[in-house]
Amino acid sequence: MKNLIKIISAFFLMGMVSCDFLDVVPDDTATLDHAFSNRSVTDKFLRTCYSHLPDPTDPFYYPAHFTSKDEFICERDSRAKRSIAGQIADGLQNANNPLQNYWSGVNGGSNLYTAIRDCNIFLNNIHIPQDLEDWERTKWIAEVKFLKAYYHFFLMQLYGPIVIADEEVPLSTSPEDLMVYREPVDECVDYIVGLLDEAIPDLPLVLPDPATEMGRISQTIALSVKAKVLAWAASPLFNGNTDYKDWVDNRGRQLISDTYDASKWERAATAIKNAIDTCHLAGLQLYVFNKYSGGPQTYNMNDTLVQMMTIRKAITEDIERNTGVIWATQESFADGKGGAASLGFNVLGNMTRMLMPFMYTTDQPFYFNYFDASWHMAELFYTNKGVPMDEDKTFNYAGRFGVRRATPGDKHEFYIATGETTSEMHFNREPRFYADLAFDRGYVEIATCTTNGGASFSPFMQWRYGEIYTSGMYSPKKIIAFETSGSKGATGQSYSPHDYRFPLIRLADLYLLYSEALNEIKAQPDNEVYYWIDKVRENVGLNGVVSSWQNASTHPDKPNTKTGMREIIQRERLIELAFEGQRFWDIRRWKIADKYWSLPPTKWTVTSKVPEEFYIPMVYDTKRQVTFRDYLYPLREYDLRVNKNLVQTYGW
Repeated sequence: MKNLIKIISAFFLMGMVSCDFLDVVPDDTATLDHAFSNRSVTDKFLRTCYSHLPDPTDPFYYPAHFTSKDEFICERDSRAKRSIAGQIADGLQNANNPLQNYWSGVNGGSNLYTAIRDCNIFLNNIHIPQDLEDWERTKWIAEVKFLKAYYHFFLMQLYGPIVIADEEVPLSTSPEDLMVYREPVDECVDYIVGLLDEAIPDLPLVLPDPATEMGRISQTIALSVKAKVLAWAASPLFNGNTDYKDWVDNRGRQLISDTYDASKWERAATAIKNAIDTCHLAGLQLYVFNKYSGGPQTYNMNDTLVQMMTIRKAITEDIERNTGVIWATQESFADGKGGAASLGFNVLGNMTRMLMPFMYTTDQPFYFNYFDASWHMAELFYTNKGVPMDEDKTFNYAGRFGVRRATPGDKHEFYIATGETTSEMHFNREPRFYADLAFDRGYVEIATCTTNGGASFSPFMQWRYGEIYTSGMYSPKKIIAFETSGSKGATGQSYSPHDYRFPLIRLADLYLLYSEALNEIKAQPDNEVYYWIDKVRENVGLNGVVSSWQNASTHPDKPNTKTGMREIIQRERLIELAFEGQRFWDIRRWKIADKYWSLPPTKWTVTSKVPEEFYIPMVYDTKRQVTFRDYLYPLREYDLRVNKNLVQTYGW
């Protein structure tokens, strides 16, 4: 038996080891040899390596949802404002005790260096089990190499230059050798890509059994993550960012280059196209809703409602039918248990409960509609001509805060309750506006609110002063599954979530990323640039970029310039991937947080039931002050005192 003290010390170096791992170690033989003694216990350690994946459905501790006020908002509940994410949204991030600390694992973040250490331990000991088939050993090694790369990538997205933890640190390591450095971002990128390249050939093209293995890693997932890593490396935050020109460590090494390198976009474009081609080879394609495969309640949907289901179910469709999702979470949120191969993701049910809009009663169940969509999200979406509201020459932009009554035959009967008055801004918008957002006098399409076999929906939302619910905001119904049950009971609204796997990467994400990369490497946009963004637009019911701008925009030549097309692609990503945990990352890598995170918190005036008095935008709080330091998270000052070779994130 190994020296027990040595093994216990290893546990402390690793941090808190998951219960899955501890459960496989008998009380009297706490050794790594036993933890890898056969296939069964090694499989549990593999799950431990997976279990550290940051949970994209955790509303308070995952960075990408509630840490700014430009996508999600909560201005009613003090508990949410005091949460970790709420404090960051209020500009309270700090270096003394950083919020969502994924570096050292405190204050709302998990220690991803513990995750990396688990991966290193696995890779160093996977040779031990003798009952493991060679092909499976090879596959598991590839999976863990991917995880190791992904944990480094996640840290790089948050912190920029990071410590590369390539090897397990021996217990005999001297204190001096533990004084590690943050490495320049370009070196971090090369290291992460190198690990992915090692893993990709030994991963399956597709998962043999998606129903039980969803969340496990395939070639399509690994290639897609590689594409995103290289897109980050090429983007303005890390490619020629002069804000960080003086960020140098005590070796004299500059941690983020202030010199722009166009070849980084070429490298990214190659990786993105390779990922897309592999996804196509695996049978993936943009999701299109089939109204005949979703149960009898969907049979009578017309083309308008089918288009809305295509948009919403691209997120919430059962994974066996969702051809557009490349990587999704594993665990079921309906029962919190997951399938046979559950990999440690937390449940989505609480998040969807917090976002589920009030539909029936002023009785407010605990946590219902805890969060809203930001008021500014309603202005983001295009008009029905496929261009921004302020560019559409047929849209009454100056009068968008006026009111209008929905009349029979005005082509809005499936979006807005006929005979009801709502904001002028709610008319003549693109399908994603109606599929993504619930608003006053609009519908929330869920199965328990259908009539006539799914041909129409009720009730409509009544969200003005003194009615069912008042916030002056919008609700992000996009991630609420159509099959969700919401009904009026004797004591208030009841709610039962529908099980689906939350997407981490969709094919539409790669299409738009490829258009972005091509636009950056070409002198001016061409048909190849337009092709991939137009595929996404066509799938959601819009015409192509060039024809839309030529026919409807006050700036018809905008798609013809690199700068104009860059703006179009960025907006398309913000719309298409809204509420999916992508906006936070994109805004940071594009270095445009000052444009969005500093928007004044706004809502409709909530002191009147009269439409003309309700639909007046009002600023209800001070806007957040954003500077260049907010793009990257700080390290904890304590960690800097322990390791003198670490340098604080620049600006903190």
